[in-house]
This record gives sequence, C-alpha cells and structure tokens, in this order.
Amino acid sequence: MLISQLLGFYSYIVLASILLTWLPVNDTSRSLTRLVGALTEPLLRPLRKALPQRLQNLAPVMLYVGLVVLMRMTGSEAGLSDE
Repeated sequence: MLISQLLGFYSYIVLASILLTWLPVNDTSRSLTRLVGALTEPLLRPLRKALPQRLQNLAPVMLYVGLVVLMRMTGSEAGLSDE
C-alpha cells in the first residue's frame, strides 16, 4: 500500500515536470521548476544516459510510463489504494 502511494505521488511529480517544460519559466514558476527538477533528476539522469541521444528528451515520458506500469503491477491505478 505504501509503495503504491509513493509511486502514485512520484508519478504526479514526473507528470508535473513534463507539463512544466511546455510553460515559460518566469520568477513565479522558477522555484517550482527547480523543486520538481531536484525530485526527478535522480531517476532521469541514469535513464538519459542509457538512451540514445535522439531519445533523451523523451526520458520523462518513459519514466512516467514506467511508473504507471509499476503501479498497475502493484494493483494501484492512481497510486492510492482502497485499503
């Protein structure tokens, strides 16, 4: 249950990092962008290194899909268990 919740929470952070790349960075969003980047980079960095250069921009999407697959495998779609 706890693992499912953590995976769900982290998947929302990864999704936020994907969405933030589409927005212009200004003073208001800069701190949020830095926080999300600090939370996602530890998993994105090795993933980018493992990918060919032309696919490195898709690393956040691949990480998100991987998290969704892990959540499905643990029996939780949204990361929140009914228990």
